Order: sequence, then structure tokens, then C-alpha cells
Amino acid sequence: MQYFLVEISYEAGNKVGGIWTVLTSKSRVMKAKFGDNYLAIGFYNPSQAAIEMIEEEPSGYILNAIKDMQLPGIKFHYGSWAQGNNVKLLLLDTSEFKQNNVNQIKGMFWDKFKIDSLNAPEDYNEPLAWSYAVGAFVESLAKFINMKIVCQVHEWLSAGAILYLKMKNSRIPTVFTIHATVLGRAISYGGNDIQALLKQKSIDDKVAYDYGVQAKHLTEKAGAFNATVFTAVSETVADEAQVMLGKRPDVITINGIDITGLPSMDDLEAMRKTAQDKLYNFLNAYFLPYYDTEWIMSPLIFTSGRYEFYDKGFDLFIDALGRLDKMLPDGKYVIALIAVPTGTLSTKNEVAANYLTYLSVKAQLSRDIKGFEETASMLPTANYSSLDKAYNRIITDARLVISELRRPRPTNPPICPFVLSYPEENDQILSALKRNGLVNSKDNKVKVIFYPKYLMIGDELLNLTYNELLSISTAGVFLSKYEPFGYTPLEAAAYGSLSFTTDRSGFGKYLQTYKFTNQGIFIESLGDERDNVVKKVAYDILQIVSLEQDDIFALRTSARKTAELFDWEGLITNYLQAYELALSRP
Repeated sequence: MQYFLVEISYEAGNKVGGIWTVLTSKSRVMKAKFGDNYLAIGFYNPSQAAIEMIEEEPSGYILNAIKDMQLPGIKFHYGSWAQGNNVKLLLLDTSEFKQNNVNQIKGMFWDKFKIDSLNAPEDYNEPLAWSYAVGAFVESLAKFINMKIVCQVHEWLSAGAILYLKMKNSRIPTVFTIHATVLGRAISYGGNDIQALLKQKSIDDKVAYDYGVQAKHLTEKAGAFNATVFTAVSETVADEAQVMLGKRPDVITINGIDITGLPSMDDLEAMRKTAQDKLYNFLNAYFLPYYDTEWIMSPLIFTSGRYEFYDKGFDLFIDALGRLDKMLPDGKYVIALIAVPTGTLSTKNEVAANYLTYLSVKAQLSRDIKGFEETASMLPTANYSSLDKAYNRIITDARLVISELRRPRPTNPPICPFVLSYPEENDQILSALKRNGLVNSKDNKVKVIFYPKYLMIGDELLNLTYNELLSISTAGVFLSKYEPFGYTPLEAAAYGSLSFTTDRSGFGKYLQTYKFTNQGIFIESLGDERDNVVKKVAYDILQIVSLEQDDIFALRTSARKTAELFDWEGLITNYLQAYELALSRP
């Protein structure tokens, strides 16, 4: 059956978190499946829209629907989604509309759906007004399209569109997809284990009041019960929804990746070479001013994600690094990078000075070496005296470099190269590293860097993209205790890095359920005593970093093959099943 698909998300054209990755990664397949019968709708964030949208004047049914809208104070931005394979994208600016109408919307939703949002914060009001307006636009759009419409809605932030259509008795089929539950996130945040709660049949809505998320929770619950079809991105989220919302999803719409957008293994090797040069520049400038350390062939282990210290398992990762530091044999080093963004003010003065000095003296040495090679090539016969002079000049310059970098330094290299926007003693990651003795002393075999900025080209220090980091890492370690799906271990595997996930993540549980046998992705069980989990992770990392390069390459290849099984080309059928189901229901 042919139909028009409208996909609504607060993150369409507005990169906030993982849902943006879901939408952009499947956009190529959506474009291929639906062509012009597809429209993504998102929230207008000016700074993000400037990057993501190629704006153009709306026409045809889009323009007609905009003109038909009866809600004043809404501005529309239409064009192609540059980050989403140029699918059609409509962004709604509802700032003025929200100011004038949000309380009235709250009142209507209380009367109709018993959503208690009286004291809801601004981060609830904004998406509520926006999603309500999106619902009104879809209602208008249906008047100008000569085919059935299916309305795909992501997360509680967009649920207002479903509730608007329900309130207006619209017959437009809606599909509501959750990527977690509001209450599950709230309970797990701060280190609470929700596993015992998930063994219950249900949880009273009063619990949401205890965590101050009642408005979001009740909106999510209303979305689940009023949508034509309810879906979740993993069995983990489905189990959670059964307890937290009192309803089990109709379809599991498992997350995937766009395999066609990935570099080949040969291209990854080329990417790895360039990225390693950048990494070694940074590491040399960072550590050489304090002591000698051999980086070539040293394994790089990293973790990343939102700064949710316990949810993302950063506490387990750091404690495992502390054990690993004591387990490594003499002469063996591991580089550990914690790429977790937080507030920063600037690069630390000492780090910046060391980096600039290093680049300057490296450039001088490069010129000396080039001069030496030119001298050698121009001599008609072996003139050892001239060559000796050129060579000795290089050695002299090298010694000057070392003396310049190696000024008396009573401290260790810093753990974090940036000045945080808050006191370092209040930072959980830095405190945990120091508690484990990971202070970058000469005796530490695990050299650790907390890098609290988003990775990108042009960054003042690492100058690496996230994908380049994936390509040069020996392993990405993601020990999430609460992870509805978990894109990070899948992305790491897709870029040829070994990958750690847990049996608490939707991704890890999926691998276990379907008994994937490919090596290269390791699933850590978090059901044991905490100390045993830390020991097991430390031991598993030790086993990996002790492997020969040929064995690591074989595991990289295997991890990539497993990642390729999550291609959207196959997994999109779950979404299509949900749409067909929605169309079949009265």
C-alpha cells in the first residue's frame, strides 16, 4: 500500500542526542523507500538549522498546509536536511506560539488526558507547544495529499502531536516510538539500579512525582496509549515500558546503521594512518615535557558518551583502569582516553605552551632533516665531513628541543588538558581517576586523558573527528548500566574497533538473545558483585592489549562483520511493519 510518511522528532535538524543518529542513519533508506512521499519535521534551533538545513521556499502541499494553519505565532522553515541525505525537512519555530498558548494547551491536555503539567519546567513547555503545533500542521497537511498519511512520532517530546490528533478525532494513523522511558532514566540517573523494579508488574505513577518528572512521564504514557501503534527500539525498552507505562509495545523497531556510508576496511586503514599521526603529535606534546614514554604500538582504549557518571558506567571503567595499571607488565603502556563533554573555559596554559613549543621544534627538526637529505643527494661522492656536519646539527637541535621541553617540572602531566567551568574537585571523573592513583605519574602504566570536549577537525589539541578516534582505537569500552539501545559500541565495531557493551544495554541483550558468535564485541555481565565486574573488565582489557597485531586485526574484522548485520536495509522492515499495522487498524 502506498502512503505518505511524516516523521516527527524534536531532534530532526536539531542534534541533541542519539535519536538524531537514528534519523540521519536511516534517512538514505527512508528516501529510497518513500521518495517524495516522506517529510521529516523537527524543532527549529537557529544554530543547528544553519548547519543542517539547506533552506528553500515551500511550495505545493507544504505551502498549502502552512497557509491552512489556524494557529498564529508559528514560523516555518523548509528545505533539505543536509545531514539526512537531503530528505525534505520542515522545522517549526514555536517560541512566540508557546508564550501565548502553552498554559491553554496544558489545560486541554489535563482535561482530556489527565496530564499533570501545572508546575512543569521550561524544558517541558517548549516541546509541548512545538509538538502540539506539529499535530495541527499534520492535520492541515492531510487535506492536500491524495493518499493516506502515517505519522511516525519519536519520544515524549513529540507526543503532543499524537495527543492533538486524538483530541481532534483525526483518523490519521500514528506510530509512537520510545527510545527509553522518562521514569527509567530518572530512576537510574545517579547510580540507582532499576533491575529490581523491572521485576514488578507495574509501577505507580506517583513514583514520577518523587523524581519530579510527572509531566514528561504522563505525556509519554498518554502517547503510548493513544497512538495507533506503539513501538520501542529494543526488548530492553519494551520490558521497561511494560512496567513503567503499563503497556507493552506492539513492535520492536531495533536501531541500525547505514552500512553504505561506512568506509571500507582499506579506507579505514588509510584513515587510521592519518589519525595516528595526529594522536602521536598530541601525546608527544602532552607527555614528553615530563618524561619519556613509547607510544608506537601502545594500545588506545577509550570510552565516550553523555556525562552520566553511573548510568554510562564511567565509574566501572575507571576502576577497571586502576586495576589494569597494576596488572600490566613492565614496559607495557596503555593510553586511556575518556571523551566525555562537559563545561570548559579554555586550554590549560601549560598544555597550550607545551603543544606550541612541540610543533615549533618539530617543524625545525623537519627542516633540518630535509636539509640533510638534500645535502646527501647533491654530493657527487661520499663527502663524510659535510654529512657529519649536517647530522651533528640535527642532533644539536634535537638536544635543544629536549632541553626546551624538559624544563624542571615538579608535577605530572595533567589528567585533563582543559580548564573546566567548575572546580576540578567537583568533577566525578577526575575524582575517580585520582582515587585510583591514575595521575599520569612516570610509574603509571595506564596514561589517562579526560578530554571534555566534542571531537572535531579544528580542535586546538587532538584535531580528531570521533570517527577517526574509532578507527585508531584498539577498543571502545561502554559499560552502561542503563542503556535502552547503545549506539556507541555498535559504531565502534562499525569502524573496526573492538567493542565492549553490557547485558543491560539493548544492543548487548540483542546480541545475547540471537546468539551472535562473531568475536570482537565483548558483552560484560553486570549481574555479579561490583568488584567482580571491575576485575573481569580489567582482565578482559588486559587480554586484548596483550594480543599480537595480527590477532587484533582479525578481531577488528570480526567486529565490523557483526556491525554490518545491523544495516538499516534489513532492519527498516520493523518500522514498515509498524506502519502497515497502523494502517490496518480502525
